[in-house]
Amino acid sequence: MVDAVFSGILLGTTGYAMVSVSPIERPYAYTACTVGFCHALAGLVKSLVSKKNFTKRIKRLTCSCLEIMTVPLINIELYLKSEQSSPLALGHGLFIVPLAFDVITKVAPNEEGDEIATQTLKDLTILGNIISLLFLAANENISVYGLMALAAFTAKYGAILMDNLLTSTGEGTSLIAYAILLGLVPMALRSGSVDIPAQ
Repeated sequence: MVDAVFSGILLGTTGYAMVSVSPIERPYAYTACTVGFCHALAGLVKSLVSKKNFTKRIKRLTCSCLEIMTVPLINIELYLKSEQSSPLALGHGLFIVPLAFDVITKVAPNEEGDEIATQTLKDLTILGNIISLLFLAANENISVYGLMALAAFTAKYGAILMDNLLTSTGEGTSLIAYAILLGLVPMALRSGSVDIPAQ
């Protein structure tokens, strides 16, 4: 039941972000929020429905998408918004490669070595995108970006630490961190934009 509460929090913050972000003006950020919304919905269904096996498989797939897609899509949006760093934006689209490998290893049975290689590629992608978000935060001097990077780091690595300290707390930590990350998206998109006064 605790998982349902955390999934509900993520559902609420991603729903707020989806309402606040225009899918036409900010398609990458909107897609990141949609991925979070789908994962929260899958988690809510898994905790409430009796057919655990089917919903568990769907949640594993949405979890992969949430881990790998969210920060790169937000990075693309924030880098496109930036005047100094916009040429670097589409380089974050390389997340497609580890996402494809991760989905294949989850859908089709593979050897142990393939899964370890995929996990390494996934971790490098996530860490690289967090560092890229921190670089943008320092470059643009916008503290919201730094908070988002901290939330993304907590979602992945803080959850592992919490799971080692207190058993079965990692998933809740991850969901709360993703809720904070995606809840900050509308504020991040509004920050740094200066209105030019009409002549």
